Amino acid sequence: MPSKRAAFACWENRIAPVFDTAREVCLLEAQAGRMVRQMREALPEGLPVQKALRLVTLEVGTLVCGAISRPLQGLVSAYGIQVIPFVAGELPHIIQAWLNGQIDRPAYAMPGCHGRGGRRFRGAHTISQEVNTMQGQGRGRGTGGGKGPGQQGDQRPGRRGGSPGAGAVGECVCPQCGQREPHQRGVPCVERQCPQCGTPMTRQ
Repeated sequence: MPSKRAAFACWENRIAPVFDTAREVCLLEAQAGRMVRQMREALPEGLPVQKALRLVTLEVGTLVCGAISRPLQGLVSAYGIQVIPFVAGELPHIIQAWLNGQIDRPAYAMPGCHGRGGRRFRGAHTISQEVNTMQGQGRGRGTGGGKGPGQQGDQRPGRRGGSPGAGAVGECVCPQCGQREPHQRGVPCVERQCPQCGTPMTRQ
């Protein structure tokens, strides 16, 4: 039986609260429900597509993570990787739950999230707080810190770093060949394929 390879987005010894800003994954190879190999691999910073392509390079079949933005989840899924989002807990416990086929249990769900079929992305202010915790200083984002009103708890769509598919202006860019196409309102760039090479596009 071929081995399965899963990536667990991690921060220290826990599941990273936000995959969009995660810098490391625990890569696990399993066969017949038993772990045969485990290692840590770094994730690139920058465009979301770089994270997705890194998972492809690592031959990941399943991604287990905490919160993840819809555009990034769609991008990872477009490469044929199963995404199990909104998971929380100590890394060894989550790994064992995945090996036992029990990752869907409510005990491993992030607070405020529903069951596997109905888990939803929580408010941007909550995610920002978790990013700040994971990154320390938050690099100018998050709550307080002398920021003006409206930046704390802003839940308007598309405010999280200009995510793909938000708004009507801008372009869709192919991360592989650089082909540019005008963004179409209501159609996320990640759902469009490059007319030149067929790679899922990203928003710029």
